[in-house]
Order: sequence, then C-alpha cells, then structure tokens
Amino acid sequence: MSYIRDMITPDPILQPLRDLGQMLKDARTRMGMTQAAVAHAAGVGRQKLIEVEQGKPSVAMGTYAAVMRALNLIPTAGEPLVAIDEFPQLKRLAWNRPGKRTIPEPDALALYERNWDLVDRNEMNDKERRLLDDLVNRYGNGVLHV
Repeated sequence: MSYIRDMITPDPILQPLRDLGQMLKDARTRMGMTQAAVAHAAGVGRQKLIEVEQGKPSVAMGTYAAVMRALNLIPTAGEPLVAIDEFPQLKRLAWNRPGKRTIPEPDALALYERNWDLVDRNEMNDKERRLLDDLVNRYGNGVLHV
C-alpha cells in the first residue's frame, strides 16, 4: 500500500504529471531504449526513472527534465525542438542556420528529407537513427519522403 495520498485517492490536479510520465515511457519504448540506458543518460537511477514514468509527484521537476533531455525531448511551451549540435548529420544539413541551437521537430524531418542525398547514413550514430525513426513515425506517418 502506498503512503502517497494520490495513489490511494487519485488527485485530478496531478493527472498532467501522470500523463507526462506515460508520455516519457511511451517515447522510451517507441525508441527501443531500455530503462537502464535512459536512466544512465539522464544521470539518475533506474528506480528514479520508474518513478518518473509513473508520474510520481515526489520526483523533482529537474529529474523529469533530465529524462526528457535523455530522450531528446526538449521541454518547451510550444512545438517540440531538436538540439542540432547533438546529431552530426543534422548539424551538417543545418549549416545555413547560424546561431540556431534548436529547431522544431517537423523542420528537422524536412531537412533530412530535402537533403537526403547529403546524409551519410554510415556516419549516423544510434541516437540520430532513433531520432530520425521517431520523427518519421510522428510526422511522416511512418514514411521517409526521399
């Protein structure tokens, strides 16, 4: 039995936190990442990641943000953003965007698609491949238009 009040009688105010936890878990499984890998990348223990995925209110918001960052989900109030510098091939394609550190996810997919002939697939690391797969599934309906 949990001693957290929300686990006994669900508090509707905490529903967004549970939704965020579920969204992070869904993103992790969609990317094919293990809990251990995401926890390591976020700099937290596996048990703390489990609590994040459950949407526990006792977890610090900084921990939620660290997990989001490990999943390449940059917290924003608007459209989800991609950190250009973290992906070698995307950085190559975004050479004409000086000073830009992030771009909206749909723009990142558009860059890959419009410039696919310039992408060196052998130079893509696993993180970038997962990003591209996620973008294709989310914005391209499972199809990379090249």
